[in-house]
Amino acid sequence: MSAQHTAIPSGSPIWIDYSAGDFATQQAFYSALFGWTFQDQGEDYGHYTMVRAGDAVIGGAMDGELSAQFSGGPVQPAAWTVYLKTEDIARTLGLVAEHGGQVIVEAMPVGELGSMALAMTPGGEAVGFWQPGEFSGHDLPLTPGTSVWFEVMSKDFAADAEFYRAVCGWDVVPMGPDGQQDDAAPDEDGMPAYATDHTGEQATAGLCDAAAWLPEAVPSHWRVYFQTTDMDASVKVVEEKGGRIVDGPMDSPFGVVASVVDPAGATFQLNQPPARG
Repeated sequence: MSAQHTAIPSGSPIWIDYSAGDFATQQAFYSALFGWTFQDQGEDYGHYTMVRAGDAVIGGAMDGELSAQFSGGPVQPAAWTVYLKTEDIARTLGLVAEHGGQVIVEAMPVGELGSMALAMTPGGEAVGFWQPGEFSGHDLPLTPGTSVWFEVMSKDFAADAEFYRAVCGWDVVPMGPDGQQDDAAPDEDGMPAYATDHTGEQATAGLCDAAAWLPEAVPSHWRVYFQTTDMDASVKVVEEKGGRIVDGPMDSPFGVVASVVDPAGATFQLNQPPARG
């Protein structure tokens, strides 16, 4: 998982946010696990909450029950959403429609901060888009409690690969099981196809062929990796605070990883990077 650049390139993750019911319980879970603080932005922004890890602004969060009150609909399942940077959100949404996607939420301004939209890809996962105004996106210091990688778990790798190429400018560079670029991937050992958006240190996101991994009832989805310096301690907090470890911890070329379901049912990844030495 390579270091992220301060200037986030177009087509790369620029923001993440979280929505769930029983919001106080979820805040307590993430505060205990990562030390996050939550800052309500007030009525003008629908009580959207900025999430901080120390001084870093790492994402946003919304009370799912409050969102349902605003919309008049049901409380949506808890989830993390990844937003990709666009320089022209209207053009991006036009490309979404041209390349097999569906616009779920049309482009809408968020004050002077920028504009956001939501879409569904041909592979079936929701993805957001953000065109920066005064707000340039999340901080990516690659420190404990902050996001360090983003990837699509796709049930239709080929369709999603073409979508992200056409809509977001991805190169879709194959990666082998050792974490290195491999033009022959997927390999003969049965590893799922995996690709990054760009080559080497320019990579900011991944695309995984998860068709054989995901249960029938689980759709394609984006997932976020958050850094921990002590996987054992993090696993203990997850379990004590009502979450579950559903896969791992296990070794990978990028350190120890584990898949987590939080108390509301949203999924994310923990990553303890390799020891330096």
